[in-house]
Amino acid sequence: MPNLARLLADIRPLRESAAFRRLWAGTTLSSVGGAMTSFAVILQVYDLTHSPFAVGVIGVAQVVPLLVVGLLGGAVADSTDRRKLVLVTSSCLAAVSAAFAAQAIAGLRLVWLLYALVAVQSCLASLGAPARNAMVPSLLPASQLPAGLMLNRLSFQIVLTAGPALAGLIAATPHLGLRACYLIDAISFAASL
Repeated sequence: MPNLARLLADIRPLRESAAFRRLWAGTTLSSVGGAMTSFAVILQVYDLTHSPFAVGVIGVAQVVPLLVVGLLGGAVADSTDRRKLVLVTSSCLAAVSAAFAAQAIAGLRLVWLLYALVAVQSCLASLGAPARNAMVPSLLPASQLPAGLMLNRLSFQIVLTAGPALAGLIAATPHLGLRACYLIDAISFAASL
């Protein structure tokens, strides 16, 4: 049994720190919603254009802002109140998710709008993520920090698996589709906030 215990994740930070538990759960739920939106955007752009190139431009719309704003994200996180920065960026990300849902419900069929929303979303995420990650050491004692960081990696694995899988199921369900993926993402920010 002692060898088995070493193979399992140490969940003491989730049991013993209510603040870390809230941050971890909120971030995980919101990130699953974000993964659903990422899936939905790719599917929507392809449905509108039938162009692999147009789908590839989504990556450019994500990476350029990530690189430009991401270089500043850590400095901004260090120079401002992290909690407020996370609340502001999460609120703005929720608004972007609501805009994704609104354009899908309205049937706008504007690919440039999707690219613009993806770029804004990437900017906001690259500002909020460093602040969110930097909060972990202040929420846990030093002895639990490695376990907390491991749980964050576990959260990432959950997001990579669950988000696209749920989005695929929802997008394929009649009367739900992409609109539901976007709406679920917008609602998931309630957990993050």
